[in-house]
Amino acid sequence: MQKYKVKKNLKLSTIEGCFWAVMYGGGETFLSACAVFLQFSPFQISFLSSFPPFIGSCFQLFSSIIKNKFKDIKQFVVTMSYLQAILWIALVILLFYKPTYKYILIWSCIYWTIGTIIQPAWTAWMGYFVPRRIRARYFGKRNRIIGFISFLATLIAGYILDIFSENLIFGFAIIFIAAFIGRALSAFYLNKKFNFEEKETQNIIEYISSFKNLIKNKNKSFYYIVFNSYISFSIMFFGPLFSIYMLRTMELGVLVYTINMTLWQISNFSCSSYFGKLCEKIGDYKVLKISTYMIVFLPILWILLYYLDNQTQILATFLVSILAGVCFSAFTLSSFNLLYKISKKEDVIHFSALGTFIKGAAILMGGILAGLIVESSFIKQIAQNFNLIPIHISMLVSVLLRFLSIPILNKINT
Repeated sequence: MQKYKVKKNLKLSTIEGCFWAVMYGGGETFLSACAVFLQFSPFQISFLSSFPPFIGSCFQLFSSIIKNKFKDIKQFVVTMSYLQAILWIALVILLFYKPTYKYILIWSCIYWTIGTIIQPAWTAWMGYFVPRRIRARYFGKRNRIIGFISFLATLIAGYILDIFSENLIFGFAIIFIAAFIGRALSAFYLNKKFNFEEKETQNIIEYISSFKNLIKNKNKSFYYIVFNSYISFSIMFFGPLFSIYMLRTMELGVLVYTINMTLWQISNFSCSSYFGKLCEKIGDYKVLKISTYMIVFLPILWILLYYLDNQTQILATFLVSILAGVCFSAFTLSSFNLLYKISKKEDVIHFSALGTFIKGAAILMGGILAGLIVESSFIKQIAQNFNLIPIHISMLVSVLLRFLSIPILNKINT
């Protein structure tokens, strides 16, 4: 009976992940593009990309209190997933009636809060029913399938936006309604999965105690959380500005932007199965270290693209997007697997929550600093002296900070 439950949960998890990918590829992927369409400033977009995840990570520390209001972990995850789906309809209404920065920021905070408080429970749920011996291979295969669906959703959504290029608000409304449908169906299949006998989760006081113990012991889990938070901090110096760089700075248009996002996703999901096997062969840590070195230098390639002629520039963006997809495929999968490897099953849920909280704070700081750099008149003057633009300065800072994450990563393997 237990074997049957595991097998059914693995299948249902892949199906619900596919519908989640419709929401991600056709909805979340275009939130930054929507912010550019609404004429938000670089600082506003950076803050919009960093503040909501931080708010979500703060609420995640109270997720055990919220979860205890529900019958079990399954009911909690399913209910929150349905609420997240409904928020896409709310966003469509906002676009037509109150598309101001204040209301979009409030929507983002609620959306990311719900998504973030689900994460520890979902992570623990997955960890309990995915056997350790097949974990890397299963997640590699699952990520490949989900990535393909996400790619299709992004491609179709971009095509819809291109059709409505003269009236983009209707294009965004259509793809966000599709995101609602995707997330609702994802919740429906989550509800079909078997639950597990969970141990009592921690409250906020116990989270603080766990955090103190992590700092005191400085074990692999501690350095894992520090590394993930720090690398997220460094990525935020370019990540939130990518849509601005593509759509405003290089003026490549929505279609080229969409093609780049789909190429990123194709390379990401097509490599995930390979990296799942590679993680089993040489270990999650080695794959994580190699991919981190590659991620360090990606912003430099994006800077060089700026100085190419238009046709060469477009082709080069496609190649860099493919390379980025490969790098982040290896990084995401190995990082995810490593959490399970260095943590006990019963510790995964609170290590995930603590890590997300610290990561959220790091993302907030990175996003704010990136926005300040791009809009600083002093930075603009420095950039002009070196034939650069302010976003390039932020990207170079990202390169330096990414490189400085390597010594932290080394601590995980000691």
